Amino acid sequence: MAVVSTCTYDSQGRLVRPDRLDIGRAKIRLDLDTGESPTFDRDRTHVFVVSDSGVTPEHAHERVNERLRRFLDRAEAVRGFRKITMDKSQSANGLNHNTTISYEILYVVESAERSFGGSPEFPNGGYQQGWRAITPG
Repeated sequence: MAVVSTCTYDSQGRLVRPDRLDIGRAKIRLDLDTGESPTFDRDRTHVFVVSDSGVTPEHAHERVNERLRRFLDRAEAVRGFRKITMDKSQSANGLNHNTTISYEILYVVESAERSFGGSPEFPNGGYQQGWRAITPG
C-alpha cells in the first residue's frame, strides 16, 4: 500500500501538498510491497512508481511508456483522481549496461464532493491530467 496521507485543504479550498516525511514513508512501504499495485483510497494522497528496463534506452522508454499508459488509463477511470507530480529518473546498470527508467507519481483521489465539478488547482505548481498531456521519454 502506498497511501501518503489524508487529503488536507487550505482555507481557500486548495489541496495542501503532503509532508516530505509522509511521502518518504509511503515510498518505503511501496518498496516493501511485492504486489506492485497502485492504491486508490478516496480522500487520500498516494505515491506509485512505474518502472521498467531495457537493453537500450529506447527499449526501456518503450517498455516504461506502455506501463505508464496502463497505470494512467486505470487511474483516470477512478472518480476524483488527480495527478500532482510525476518525476522521471533514468539509470544504467554497470554490469550489463541495461537502462532502467522510473516515474514516481504523486496523486490524489478526492472525495466525490470535491471531484464533482472539478478540483481546485494544486497551489504549488500545476498539474496536467491525462497521459496524453504527458511527454514521457
